[in-house]
Amino acid sequence: MRKLKKVISLVVFTLLFTTLMNYSNIYGYQEIKIYVNQQPLSFDVGARNISNRVLVPFRGILEALDAKVEWDEKSKTVTAKKEDIEIKLTIGSTIAYRNNQSYQLDVPAQIINNRTFIPVRFVSEALGLDVHWDGIKQSVYITAPSIPFSYNGISLGSSLDSVAAKFGKPVRIDSSEYSFDWYIYHNNYKDYVQIGINNEKVVALYSNNSGWKNHYRIDIKDSSNYVRNFLKDPLEGIIKGNTNFMLPKFENGKEEYYVYQTNSGYLTIFFDLHNSNTVSAIQIIDAKIEEAYRASDYSTNTLRIAYEKQAFDLVNTTRVQKGLTPLQWSNEAATAAYKHSKDMGINKYFDHTNLKKESVANRLMTEGINYRRAGENIAAGHQNAIFAHENWMNSEGHRKMILGDFEKLGVGVWFGGPFKIYYTENFYTAK
Repeated sequence: MRKLKKVISLVVFTLLFTTLMNYSNIYGYQEIKIYVNQQPLSFDVGARNISNRVLVPFRGILEALDAKVEWDEKSKTVTAKKEDIEIKLTIGSTIAYRNNQSYQLDVPAQIINNRTFIPVRFVSEALGLDVHWDGIKQSVYITAPSIPFSYNGISLGSSLDSVAAKFGKPVRIDSSEYSFDWYIYHNNYKDYVQIGINNEKVVALYSNNSGWKNHYRIDIKDSSNYVRNFLKDPLEGIIKGNTNFMLPKFENGKEEYYVYQTNSGYLTIFFDLHNSNTVSAIQIIDAKIEEAYRASDYSTNTLRIAYEKQAFDLVNTTRVQKGLTPLQWSNEAATAAYKHSKDMGINKYFDHTNLKKESVANRLMTEGINYRRAGENIAAGHQNAIFAHENWMNSEGHRKMILGDFEKLGVGVWFGGPFKIYYTENFYTAK
């Protein structure tokens, strides 16, 4: 009899557990946190994740956003009013309205367990607010409208014509690992900026110079604490499709960069660990382009050359910022550098001394270079030349090479091997 009771109890528990699991699957229930201007909101019932869209109880969220709320029981319609904005959502309809203009919803407002839920992103953005979803922390951040990150008046979405009017003709146009080309601008390595262009629109920006404008007034040389004070915790990963791409984890206090999701793109803020952890460069890339990017096999020769040229430029713009003379390009040193990068990749090692016990001195002499002083930087696995350079600048030994007493530089990049990509910089001063 006791065994029978145990079996019955187990069956009841199994049915209950299955019911709960089915409820979770149907409604996609998860513990989702909602923040408005960094302050957490609490609801008597939790937010729902339905078809990858967050829905929340309508009255709680709208009142938190300072909107007046009306509910029409007959038409099952929610109306919210704030200043000169009026939005309407009807239960079960994928059409919503903002000031009588219709918008298509991915997921409609709906009634769950006698409670009305509405899509948080639509209502927040319709009321003029910025919305950020952190998939890792399962949190929605709603903030007041912000000034987008821009560099010297150029921001994501700016036209190529406006870029040309501001900066003129680019020094060159490089390919990238993304679906855009980098337009490279500098004036003898002063005011260096890379502007990503796709379909004659700006979709990416990078610069290590002052001139950044944004809601938080973050610019070059600001402290990492200042950045964290405004932007809070950086992302731990980026969700692309159904995959969560984790970002590198740095030792506490030695973070080389933070990545944030803004309303329009992914923001990377680089830090100089040897200059009191201050901002050394800023990059922002359009959200759709970043989310569509997958680590490629880096097979194109044009991309390899682009990385080599950008690494060279970044050395020189850094030197000029420090009051040093820019280096001259050396084809011979570039050949030596390329051969070493290729050798490391093919033979699966990572060292300044190759498997033949040859150092940078031997390799430069093989290319006919008679030098008085020489040095070398190597790196592997970095997504592109920007990340490789920023990493070198945070390593005391590599930094000394970049800022060293040299006259010439050659850069060689090779795609392949265990780390997928290898970088070598060969510096020297001729006899």
